[in-house]
Amino acid sequence: MCSTNSRLLATCLLASFASAQNASYDSFGAGCPGTGTGLGAGHVAPQAFAATFMPSNNAMGFYGTSQRYQQVFVGTEFPTAFVMNGVALRWDNQVYQQIPGALVDLEISVGYTTKTPATITNDFAANFDLGAPVNVLPRTNVALPDQNNPPALDPTQFQALIAWPNTFAWTPQPGRNLLIEFVMRGSSLGSSFVYVFDCGWSASTARVYGSATSATGSLDGFAYGYVMKFLDRTNTAVPVLTGTDTPQFGNNVPIVLTQAKANTFALLLTGFSDSWWNGFALPLPLAPFGAPGCSMLASWDLGDMAITNAAGRCTVQLQVPVDFGLLGLHFYNQYAAYDPAANAFGYALTNGGAGVIGN
Repeated sequence: MCSTNSRLLATCLLASFASAQNASYDSFGAGCPGTGTGLGAGHVAPQAFAATFMPSNNAMGFYGTSQRYQQVFVGTEFPTAFVMNGVALRWDNQVYQQIPGALVDLEISVGYTTKTPATITNDFAANFDLGAPVNVLPRTNVALPDQNNPPALDPTQFQALIAWPNTFAWTPQPGRNLLIEFVMRGSSLGSSFVYVFDCGWSASTARVYGSATSATGSLDGFAYGYVMKFLDRTNTAVPVLTGTDTPQFGNNVPIVLTQAKANTFALLLTGFSDSWWNGFALPLPLAPFGAPGCSMLASWDLGDMAITNAAGRCTVQLQVPVDFGLLGLHFYNQYAAYDPAANAFGYALTNGGAGVIGN
């Protein structure tokens, strides 16, 4: 209960205000390619929906605290061989409310199957009937961004991108189909977690879903599933910035760089504007400086140096002090990775990260 003493009352009101401030960290903008290994072009399935939205939406596999989800695609959706290095799903064009992102405890496996949309069973293990699947994403926390209102407008944009540390080599053969499995064991939002993707009916796909701890699941009984983009592995990847926690008081927020050139130095820019820096409007195109397709997205007010490892990855920890004066502060990040073969400017840049400090 708040005291009538003016100093204690001010402290109480400040604490009350602080308790209402949510911390957040989301990505924005786009980076430009370097010479790192990572995600390249993608193969959309079902192909019929590569440039148009599906007629519905759903959150199976991405809600609550425990989900296991499998989806089969007929092999003719992928007529050429390629090496998969990630998957992306897209937001829906009919969702009219803002959906908060979350850190999701996720595991992904991919494998071959003879099962079709008509013959997939409710036995999760039995559906991988052409050998053991590849665990492309061992259990880890994956950051899904906020879905903002209005609904998605461009069906070619796949906003939820999940890179894999392990690859899966797809080789088409008659009678061979693709099966992907998501196992979700919780999220930072607990039981209130719901994340909606574009979904609908197609003769080339079907799904089964249930509890993450279950050996069996529920079949829809008709051809239904998400549209997905399976991403190629490339040696000219766009480096990616990801924030894997939120900037709450007392937190160390890992700002992760992936898909950069191996064994190089990277500069993490931190600034307090995404619209203006040193007399220049942001984003600032860097083509005049020798980096076509690259843009500076965040003001450069602070900088942290890091060295990428053999996988082109590094992390800078941003420390958030317990300081009420910082409450609600907006800040922005972007990595610039030294990559002299990428362009004349000598750097490949990431997407941006936008944070709000809370408690």
